[in-house]
Amino acid sequence: MHAKVSCTFALLLLLGLQRTDASHWSYPDRDLDEVFPSWGGICDTGTLQSPIDLSITKSLKGVFDELKLDNFEDKQSGVTVVNNGHSIQLANFNNEMEVEGGPLRDEYVVEQVHLHWWSEHTINNVRYPLEAHIVSRNKRYANVTMASNFKDGLTVIAVLYHVSNERNEAIDQIVDYLDDVKDFDKINEPVRMKNPFVVRQLFPKLNGYMTYSGSLTTPSCAEAVTWIVLSETFPVTLEQVDNFKQIQNEEKITLKNNYRDLQKANNRPVIVVLPLDKSVSDAASPLQLSMGTLFFMLIAAKLL
Repeated sequence: MHAKVSCTFALLLLLGLQRTDASHWSYPDRDLDEVFPSWGGICDTGTLQSPIDLSITKSLKGVFDELKLDNFEDKQSGVTVVNNGHSIQLANFNNEMEVEGGPLRDEYVVEQVHLHWWSEHTINNVRYPLEAHIVSRNKRYANVTMASNFKDGLTVIAVLYHVSNERNEAIDQIVDYLDDVKDFDKINEPVRMKNPFVVRQLFPKLNGYMTYSGSLTTPSCAEAVTWIVLSETFPVTLEQVDNFKQIQNEEKITLKNNYRDLQKANNRPVIVVLPLDKSVSDAASPLQLSMGTLFFMLIAAKLL
């Protein structure tokens, strides 16, 4: 009897291990008005969940040390592109890139970059066609899993893209490999880029940002993220975005979108950080605070 139970347990365990990540959680089909599914755990019960709408009226002006992005302009060789069943992800950068300064107290090292078609964050309730997440780990912790257990464990730089007739060259470099990874049977099978990739080309000039404490936007939804959402959006064509919508997350079923529903802000402070030449001298003045925030949001929410 014990042997039979053990064999059954082993078989169930083996079957579980053989499943792809795509079978554990999913996004709804927005075209069919499907309700966003419950992901369970802190994803449903947390109070610092992401993404959120970034609002003028709930933003405060902040002044930090310069936000530094070290080695982001390096030509990265051997970068891999993978369809993980939930997104397109870039990883395996041969030169270590670091993020420090700004709202961060420690140094963070870039682990991966991934994309969401339709942005996860909205600005003044405007949703953009694409959002890139540059995910970095606090160097105090050995890996992302460990870092996810601490409030200062991770930082994510979010780049929002606006619709344009101008093709985005960095996005095109990723699009070039989508045919190699888009099919369901290619999930979790990374492909190496033949040419060097420069992460800095994924986003525009650092013309201010908004920062707040939040979570990963995918399970485990760990509330360990300092978000840095860049103020200035970057151009992308709808044709480029449509390429990502051909990614399969199930056999013959495409991942038409992969953005999470907006989460409750729960009175979290969202801090606006303006460039030095755009700073407001007296942050205590309600009028100056409003004008400074408005300037930022006009840049961030620009539309064609």
